[in-house]
Amino acid sequence: MANTNDLYDMTRPLLAKVVNIGGVGMELADAKPLPKNFEAIMSKSDGAVLFSFGSVTAAHKMPIEWKKALLESFRNLPKYQFLMRYEKDDLNGSLPPNVHLFKWLPQSDLLRHPKTKAFITHGGYNSVQEAILTGTPLIAIPLFGDQPKNARLIERHGIGMILQKGEISVHTITRALAKVTGNSRFSANAKRLSRMVDRKPVSPSHLLVKWSEFVAEFQMLENLVPAGNKLNFFQYHSLDVIAFLISITAIVLFILFKVVKFACSRIFSYRKQKKQKAE
Repeated sequence: MANTNDLYDMTRPLLAKVVNIGGVGMELADAKPLPKNFEAIMSKSDGAVLFSFGSVTAAHKMPIEWKKALLESFRNLPKYQFLMRYEKDDLNGSLPPNVHLFKWLPQSDLLRHPKTKAFITHGGYNSVQEAILTGTPLIAIPLFGDQPKNARLIERHGIGMILQKGEISVHTITRALAKVTGNSRFSANAKRLSRMVDRKPVSPSHLLVKWSEFVAEFQMLENLVPAGNKLNFFQYHSLDVIAFLISITAIVLFILFKVVKFACSRIFSYRKQKKQKAE
């Protein structure tokens, strides 16, 4: 089973034995009430923007230039409240009044809140899936691993935009926020994709349960084992076919070489005879 969803991931050839269950456990029905401190921020705001680089990439390890650019760009948009996952206390003395730091965010529940306008993320796959499920536009700052690919998914579906880490500045962040929150196209695309995932004929949870029961009952499923598993190394990599094609190509090139060589010799011989007659 693969943590992917064919409604928003890249189209690719898959074996019949691969079952996509991306988004399992993220159903909308699982939303919980926000803690009081978060609800107080959300209730007084015209809109909120989340910022999180996930649990693997710690936001406090960002270069100081990034931190300054982020805070200054957030300051430029006072109508929004910015909730950041940030594990250290080194920014408390320089925070704009509309920026709130937390060592932990109830990310899934905040994304489901109707006042959440955008999500700034590193592009981790689970974060992207949560945003898609809740219909939240994204700004992706991919750092490493699969994150650039995930960021391209965001751009491909028109549910947000990519901000490359080498381009981070007050201007680029402010422009990206203004574009994503101000252009209804991103929100409309995100909500449409969210409805598609929510109304998919067979949910990831249902697939997980049914396929688990099916495999538990029948154990090995030889019916789904690809024929390629039984091929030897030469057959699997088509080395015999490649060798045949190389041989044919070599023969054709050899024949062409001989033909050209013969034609050139005939031409030179003809010119030599003609020259001798002229003398």
